Amino acid sequence: MSRNPIKIFRTDNGPCPYLEKRNWQNISFQTSKIPPERYTSLLNQGFRRSGFTIYHPVCFSCQECIPIRIDALNFNKNKGQRRTWRKNTDLRVEHQKPEFNKEDFALYSRYQNEWHKTKVKIKEHEYLDFLIDSPVTTEIMRYYLEDKLIGLGWVDRLPKLLSSVYFVFDPDYVSRRMGVFSLLYEIEYARRLDLRWLYLGYWVKRSAKMNYKADFQPAELLSDSKWIPFNSYSSK
Repeated sequence: MSRNPIKIFRTDNGPCPYLEKRNWQNISFQTSKIPPERYTSLLNQGFRRSGFTIYHPVCFSCQECIPIRIDALNFNKNKGQRRTWRKNTDLRVEHQKPEFNKEDFALYSRYQNEWHKTKVKIKEHEYLDFLIDSPVTTEIMRYYLEDKLIGLGWVDRLPKLLSSVYFVFDPDYVSRRMGVFSLLYEIEYARRLDLRWLYLGYWVKRSAKMNYKADFQPAELLSDSKWIPFNSYSSK
């Protein structure tokens, strides 16, 4: 029986969100279903996903997007992370399958508009394409303060790892450092599942937006198709 060939695209996504005066380009393909072991292999080759789209940066004269993963089983919180963890012990986190929810969409839209200063109205189909459609097993984690939704996280759950997809929070609660707390929670979740690795996407050494990822140690970076200790690469 013949199989339909995968169509691979090269896309120009406009200005780089991490480095000034750079353009962001990817190679990508789309799939509505992919075996967990195959997606794991792709993660270990530097690919990520956005909805049904599997992509890899191929920016001209730039290779600064470096895949990073945290060693969850050997992770130890630093002083600031311990303080953030204590500050958020009053939160409740619920795990559910990805589905459209008006309250989720309202928080996502508010986060984009107020935190990222998005000037256009967020459309429902864009949200669905980005965070609800998934070719692998994905969970939505809803962070509640009593009955108020103040954070939303998405993770892909694979047999040997967790892959962090995205996180949004209510800007009124910025003092809680919700982005940091969400990663601490995902690390603890990986531990409960006895999974060693939490994949965080890309780390860009010269991007201030990416600095927080370096605070989660021990970690590894993908270099020349091999995972190497973070410190041995970042010191170059």
